[in-house]
Order: sequence, then C-alpha cells, then structure tokens
Amino acid sequence: MQLPTPHPDTATDWVREHLGDLCRDEPVASGAFRGGQTAADAAVAALDLTGYAKRRNEVLPVSRRGATALSPWIRHGLVDLPTAWDAAADAPPRDRAAFRDELCWQEYARHLYARLGTRTRSALRAAPARAEQGWDEPWPAEMACVDACLTELHTDGWLVNQTRMWLSSQWTVRAGHEWAGGESEFFAHLLDGSRAANRLGWQWTSAPAPASPTASTAGRSASAPRSCAGAARCPTPARSSTGPPTRRRARPPTTTRGCGRTPTRRRPGGRQPRSPPAPSRRRCG
Repeated sequence: MQLPTPHPDTATDWVREHLGDLCRDEPVASGAFRGGQTAADAAVAALDLTGYAKRRNEVLPVSRRGATALSPWIRHGLVDLPTAWDAAADAPPRDRAAFRDELCWQEYARHLYARLGTRTRSALRAAPARAEQGWDEPWPAEMACVDACLTELHTDGWLVNQTRMWLSSQWTVRAGHEWAGGESEFFAHLLDGSRAANRLGWQWTSAPAPASPTASTAGRSASAPRSCAGAARCPTPARSSTGPPTRRRARPPTTTRGCGRTPTRRRPGGRQPRSPPAPSRRRCG
C-alpha cells in the first residue's frame, strides 16, 4: 500500500496516523530541526566551521556552541559523508581537520556495524566501569544537569556531543546500569540515532575510563544551574578561587574474557592522518 505524501505542516499528524504503531512514544515534532532535502541543503550551504575545533563540545551558553548539528540529515541520508567532507574544504585547517575526523568516525562506525551487526550490543573490548552500588534511577530528574539534558533531548531530539558522553557515563559508570538500556533510550529519542554511531559512542564512553568522563563537562558548562539536590555527590570539577578544578576517579574497567589487554582511551578513528582519505560514496550500514 502506498502512503499519501505528508505535508510539512501536518507531518506530526501524518506520522501519528500512519506510523503510530511503530512509535514507542507519542510523536512530537522537533523544536530545533526541520526534515526534508531543502532543509538539509540549506544547513550545508550555511555551514561555518570557524572555531569548530575549539567549540564543538561547548554546552552552555548555547550561543557559544560550535557543533554543526548536521547529524540528523547525515543520519537519514539527506547529506552524505562525501558532501559534508567537501563542504569543509575552505574552513580553517584546524577546524577542517577536526570536522573531518568526526566524519571518519561516522564512516568507521558504519563499517564496524556492517561487519559485526548485533554483536555490537555487547561490550567489544572491555566491560564498563561500574559504581559499587547501583542507583534505582540512572538519570534522576532531581539532578539539574540531567534534567536540562533530557529536556533538550526530548524537545529537540538532539544533544551536543559532550552531554551525550556525560549522560552515558552517568547511566553506566555512576549509576551502575547496563549501558545497552541507555543506548536504546538515545536511539528512541535522537533524530540522528543509529545502531552504528550511537551504539559505538556508548561503547567508547562507558568502557575504558580510569577517570570519570563526566569530569570534562563542567569546564564547558560555566553557566549551568548551580543549585541541585545532588550537588554533594557531583563528580564534575569543583571550581574554586584557590586552585584548579579537581576530579574524582571512577573504578577502572574490568577486562572481558578473551581480551587480555586493557583498551586505551583513544577513540577508534579519533586521530587520523593529516590528510585522511575522503569517505567513500558507498553507504555501508
């Protein structure tokens, strides 16, 4: 049966009527993104990577964020990786290299998923670090940072890379929950959610972490809310006028059977040669 073509202004109603049975929750339009090829082409045309290398992980204030937010259109094939690669040609060298590293990460995730498939649902190299005592709720709403991140996730369907890493670390390393459950939450709500890149991101963030990944977020969230019910247990750097931020260490990961070495923190594909080959045009996952 051929479905009628949806109109952009009634897309939510169209999804609810024709695809509602496939949705886990009530369909809601993103407050920050608009679908379609026209919107994707406009996003590429407006791409400005100046300062990207320095600011791509900025969280707050929103005005300082340097992330491109191209990922939803990349995920759904409206912007392919070679097109995004070419769009960075005139960017400052450092920013161009950082952006293209992320495209290489996307391609690597697709190749890995094409090769391993559902094998990526379990730890590939090391079991995640775990809290000594698990929390009842991995993302407690009373934590101001968690509440802010989840509000953005549920409203816009998108998160800055830094908050994705923080939430995955909170779910697994601090709260002691199985990482696959959190990965599925991301998959359900992210417009760019994919079992390739999303799942590999969780594998990287929550596994080989001798120091808590959450510690890197506070320095990029200077305007985050200061009042929080969980402030006494907060693992992020405590800023003071007498010294640099301090970090609390998490439990080191355990090695899974069949892997005799502890994995490094370097993300696969995170450091590429100075002139890495452009992504191929053949989609692979």
